[in-house]
Amino acid sequence: MHEDLLTIFVCIYLAITTTTAFNSCNSLRWNQTGQIVAGTTPGSNANQLKNPTCLYIDNNNTLYICDHDNNRVQKWIQGATTGVTVAGDSTGTQGSTSTLLKTPIDLTFDENGFMYVVDNGNNRLQRFASGSTSGTTVAGTTASTNALTDLKQPTAIDIDNTSNLYILDMGNTRLVEWTPNATNGTLLISDSSLNNVYGMIRVPYSSNQVYMCDQGSNKIRVWTFGASSQNMSLQTVNDSQHNTLNNPTGIVLDPYGNLYVADRDNDRIVMYCVNSTVGIVVAEDNNSVPSLKKPVALAFDSDLNLYLLSTNNGQVVKLPRI
Repeated sequence: MHEDLLTIFVCIYLAITTTTAFNSCNSLRWNQTGQIVAGTTPGSNANQLKNPTCLYIDNNNTLYICDHDNNRVQKWIQGATTGVTVAGDSTGTQGSTSTLLKTPIDLTFDENGFMYVVDNGNNRLQRFASGSTSGTTVAGTTASTNALTDLKQPTAIDIDNTSNLYILDMGNTRLVEWTPNATNGTLLISDSSLNNVYGMIRVPYSSNQVYMCDQGSNKIRVWTFGASSQNMSLQTVNDSQHNTLNNPTGIVLDPYGNLYVADRDNDRIVMYCVNSTVGIVVAEDNNSVPSLKKPVALAFDSDLNLYLLSTNNGQVVKLPRI
């Protein structure tokens, strides 16, 4: 009798969880006509961006943008017409002092409000306290060796709830972990094929796997820490015209665990539903205004509106959820 009841409960549980995952993917849709929420034309003024590379949205729906070629990080409050420089020089001057950056490429925040910026051109990771424009180097040096004390052209960062940092050290073709106050990293993944990898994010509900955007092979790699090769890859897209990814650059997860890819050279956003290896196109450029061409980074706000960062025109475009 108890076994029969257990079987019933398990069946009900599986039915509920399967239905939830299925509905969470298939019920998500976004307006294909976007709204420009940051940036005008490429440039270095406060209302402009130049070859931006990363996008982060906090709980207040404030945007943080890696303004790569202007060597700064711009904070863009919802509804604002200009950005405010919160790291680097507002005029675009590059450098390696505590108040300057050189081609910042990615950023994230910890639970205490500290901002971490991947200072790609300086081969280091800078931490900024809230309200401070002076950074502290917490990983790497201004050198660029393969020692575990150093980084070489780092391209992406993720952080867990205990402030362990996961850094994609592309120039050294590896992923390293830096614990709080560490003076060197711990090697998690090392492979010569990781020489053209940019976006990276940890796999949900896993303590030892990551997704990585491999532009060289036009796929999303799934890799377990310590493994000598990838577990699997995501590349196929359910689209008759372009059925594979082309230069995937940025990735983001929604609260349900679905993965979204900025499929840069196909001018579109592709969603891989939980447990699916075939992507679905959820937004694409059809010579629309505003342009969705060359997306390089993605983010969600608290209402699951989808934002894309276009390096083609230096703008952030919001796609309202419908």
